[in-house]
Amino acid sequence: MQAVVDSKQKIIDAQEKRIASLDAANARLMSALTQLKERYSMQTRNGISPTNPTKLQITENGEFRNSSNC
Repeated sequence: MQAVVDSKQKIIDAQEKRIASLDAANARLMSALTQLKERYSMQTRNGISPTNPTKLQITENGEFRNSSNC
């Protein structure tokens, strides 16, 4: 019986870790989205057409980088 409880606890711990990871990735995505919205808003307010918007790429660890930095 204890083995079953231990097994389920390991699963719960792994799920909690995954949720924390997803929360962090979501925060980074929301931050990037906000930055893009602000940049787009500033371009349209200044009369600049965003015909060549900056492209963001996401790395394997969930971080963002500009395609111009590649």
